[in-house]
Parts: sequence; structure tokens; C-alpha cells
Amino acid sequence: MKQESKSAYPVVEFLVSRGKGLAVALAAAVLLGAIGFGASSGALWLIPTGVVVSVVLLGLLLSYVEVLRIIADTLIPK
Repeated sequence: MKQESKSAYPVVEFLVSRGKGLAVALAAAVLLGAIGFGASSGALWLIPTGVVVSVVLLGLLLSYVEVLRIIADTLIPK
């Protein structure tokens, strides 16, 4: 009888496979939130601040996904 192979690191595998899309979606959500809140409240300084924050967030999240890919490729057996 064969046992099914379950992953020991399901979150790492999830983030490796879908991390880039999640990073883009999260950065876009922050950007749209800053634009919406800045426009509705009249605090227009939030719009360029939201752009800068979302670009920095995107860079950090994409680098985190790359580190996870390196870890997954080198340490998790296939």
C-alpha cells in the first residue's frame, strides 16, 4: 500500500508557487487604498506616499519570495 506524499512545508510551497502574484496583489491593494483614501479625505499627500510605499513593499515581498525559492530549491527534497 502506497502512502501519499504530503509536504512538510505547505506554506513555503504555496508561497513559492503563488508568491509573485500575491506580492503584486498586496502592493496594488496598498496603492489603491492610498489613492482612494487620499482622494476621499482630501489628503492628497497620501497618493504619492502610497506610490512610494507600494513600490517599496513590492520590492521587499518579491525579494522574500526569491529567498523562499532558494531555500525550497536547496533544502526541501524533491
